Amino acid sequence: MNRVPESRGRPGRFRQLLVALSIAGLAALALGPAAALAASTTLSTPTSLSGNRTLTALGFNLSSSLGVTATGTAAISAHWTQPASLGTTFDPNLVRQGRNLNPTYSYTRTPTGTLTVDYTLQNLQVSWGSIGPLSLGSPTYSATGPCNLIAGGADYVCNLSSSQVSLLYPSPAPFLPYVKLSLGAAVTITPQGINTLRTATFSGTPGGTNGLLLGEAPITDGLFIPCTVGAGDELSYGLGALSTTIGLSIKSSLVFDVGATVPNPELLINPLADAVLYASFATPTLDIPGTTSGDIAMTGAGATFDMGAVQKNNVPPVVGAGGPYSGAEGSPVTFDGSGSSSVCGFPTLRWDFSDGGVAFGKFPTHTFQGPGTYSGQLTATDTTGLVSTTTFSATITNLPPVVNAGPDTSSAWGRLVAFNGSAADPGANDQSTLSYSWGFGDGTPSATGGPSVLHSYATPGDYVSTLSVCDQWSACSSSSRTVHVRTRAVTAAYLGDTTGTFDTAGRLTASLTDEFGQAVAGRSVSFTVNGAAAGSSATDGGGSVFVGFTPALVAGLYGTGVSFVGDTLYNPASAAGSISIVKKATSVTYTGAISGGPNKIVTLSAVLRDATGKALSGRSITFQLGTQSVTTTTGLTGVATTTLKLTQKNATYSLTATYTPANTGTPIDAGAYVGSSSSGSFSIGGK
Repeated sequence: MNRVPESRGRPGRFRQLLVALSIAGLAALALGPAAALAASTTLSTPTSLSGNRTLTALGFNLSSSLGVTATGTAAISAHWTQPASLGTTFDPNLVRQGRNLNPTYSYTRTPTGTLTVDYTLQNLQVSWGSIGPLSLGSPTYSATGPCNLIAGGADYVCNLSSSQVSLLYPSPAPFLPYVKLSLGAAVTITPQGINTLRTATFSGTPGGTNGLLLGEAPITDGLFIPCTVGAGDELSYGLGALSTTIGLSIKSSLVFDVGATVPNPELLINPLADAVLYASFATPTLDIPGTTSGDIAMTGAGATFDMGAVQKNNVPPVVGAGGPYSGAEGSPVTFDGSGSSSVCGFPTLRWDFSDGGVAFGKFPTHTFQGPGTYSGQLTATDTTGLVSTTTFSATITNLPPVVNAGPDTSSAWGRLVAFNGSAADPGANDQSTLSYSWGFGDGTPSATGGPSVLHSYATPGDYVSTLSVCDQWSACSSSSRTVHVRTRAVTAAYLGDTTGTFDTAGRLTASLTDEFGQAVAGRSVSFTVNGAAAGSSATDGGGSVFVGFTPALVAGLYGTGVSFVGDTLYNPASAAGSISIVKKATSVTYTGAISGGPNKIVTLSAVLRDATGKALSGRSITFQLGTQSVTTTTGLTGVATTTLKLTQKNATYSLTATYTPANTGTPIDAGAYVGSSSSGSFSIGGK
């Protein structure tokens, strides 16, 4: 069949054929269903594949049993042409939106290919018997013959031969030798499929490409005509440039004809006849060792076929809504439109629900906000605008509200606790009808009115509070939370004296305040000084407490402590401070004699008391009278008495009574008391 004209400006033979097919189709309908089947159409166009390849040169050094030898090199190249035609077969009735046209494409050889192997024999030298060697230059040969380019399949062989070329050509005289040479080639072909790129365009707009492989048998191409292609667009089906790479394996032979000239007997009766005839003595064939192999790339022009105008889709979509459906209020219900279909691909689906909702797609979801039976309509629309509809229904049940009493919490006793619960009805239509009730778990009456209330607990402990919520259909649910009511934290503070004097009465003071700034009254508080208990007492109404304290520590800085052990309402508390203890002052009063005679014994005495007037016993008092001194110890009343024999001359002397605290005692006097002395005059008179 001739190639269909590609111009869309004139009908062309193919369009005429479509008109004829349409008329035939109407007639077939009148005849009955069997006659209505549309006949397929085949389009074809001629092409040709060709290729050239230069192959590796072969060196040879050959001899035959007839005495012919030959040496040289053969330069080899191959040339191949294959006339063919490209064709496609399709059903014109399927040139329509949303149809699988599925044309077949084919490659057909017409009629026979020609393969030529060219040889150039370089440095050819030939010997025959005693003749030669003869240097015969570089003769050329073309071994040619029929050889079809088969698209794929098993290896096959093409045998080629060249014409003879005279290598040794005598003058036209008898009894002279001659040598003629021709070349033969046995070519083993390793075939491959022929590659092409199929393109489909609709009124010049690309509609899809597909790499194809041409073989010896027609192959179906899965070409689908999308519904996005406009009705009336011309379908152009093209097979692009052809290409294949064929393996060649060439076995070459030198075919000699050796002989001599002899007189031509015909000269006796025909003076115009040749003077001599060629008498062939031998036709040895010398096979060139080895095989020349390589690939040859074959290329050819593709073809374009006009398949006519695309017809409009005439098959409405199939609509399938599935169901019936069921679910619960407030929970999404999944709808299944996968039963819908269209020749134009999956259609667009719109779901309209009787509660006013709209959804789209194959598996949409929709949430109904109240119980009941609902209906709906599913509409399927394909890309060409064809529409189908169907109905469906859904039964929705009521659910109780979802209640959340809130997170567990903690609070001190006696403080207001905020209960902020929440409830959400799965169906939004019931949300405004919800009723709330709180139980606090401490035996007090329940609270109603809303999700948020305040309540305080009188004593520490763990209490479970419960929020119960019901909707208008008396569907109820509840949620609980635990309230940990704890004791109150307490802050203790040391407020007492920061300085004190050894063995002198003072006071230690502290306070207790809870975490909310309230005084903690009636709680026992203990004091320590330098780690030792220093007394305890109960806090007054203002949270204050004090105890008397008389330091029995040597001078220095000491830590103070305040502690409250806690009880069922309050946490333990403690505080630290410090107190600086200083030495206690003392005083010495001289009460003895203030005069005496030389070498006379006199009584010296003094009284030692501390700053508070307490007599200090057992302390050493040193009396210094002039150069004489004596030491004695105070008694229980703090009086120190001793005698001294006066050994100094008559005169008035200085007299002192001195108390120097010693590093003895408990506590050590040196750290507890300040030393003291008393001074005066003593007169020593004559005999």
